[in-house]
Amino acid sequence: MSIQTILLKLSCVAVVSLSLAACGSMPSMDGVFVDQKESYKRAHELPSLEMPPELSSGAIKDEYDGAVRTESFVTKKSVVKTTPLNEPTLAPAEIFTLGDVSYLLLHDNFRTSWRKTISALEELNYDIEDKNREKNIVYLNISDEVNDPGILSSLTFWKKSATSVYKLIFVEYSDSIAVKVQNDEGVFINNDVSKQIYNDLLSKLAQ
Repeated sequence: MSIQTILLKLSCVAVVSLSLAACGSMPSMDGVFVDQKESYKRAHELPSLEMPPELSSGAIKDEYDGAVRTESFVTKKSVVKTTPLNEPTLAPAEIFTLGDVSYLLLHDNFRTSWRKTISALEELNYDIEDKNREKNIVYLNISDEVNDPGILSSLTFWKKSATSVYKLIFVEYSDSIAVKVQNDEGVFINNDVSKQIYNDLLSKLAQ
């Protein structure tokens, strides 16, 4: 081994030794970079809330009588009872009057109103000449000399006298049926005969 090689190795060893000695003599870094994690965490924490004594007990003072009472709170499972409203009950039948015009008003569907009216006419002994369900018409033979057609029209004696044909027209409304009287010419009438028919039917259909 040459002298130059030996000197080179010794120089390298000396440089490394001096470097290690220099690092060991450097001052400590403790205290230079302080861990601020806990301080940062505490700075962003909200302070704890304090409950006032008058609210913590669940009691609320009544400002009117000075008493202390416990307020109850409604939950989702609470059942609230309500009183239903009393709806007015309509009569099965009534005589409706508007100005000088009157007619019988039945609070029912057409099928039931038709059936009940025919039954009432038969019970009242009216002379039913014909019935046309498709046209909503009932034809009645009423004596011109009878003041009470509901009672006397069934007597054969009165059938020999002069009679007139009257029509009962059934008019459908959204929630009721109107029964109106026409003469044989198809004109709506409002006289003693029509009023008598309405009153007779009302006595049966309003029950």
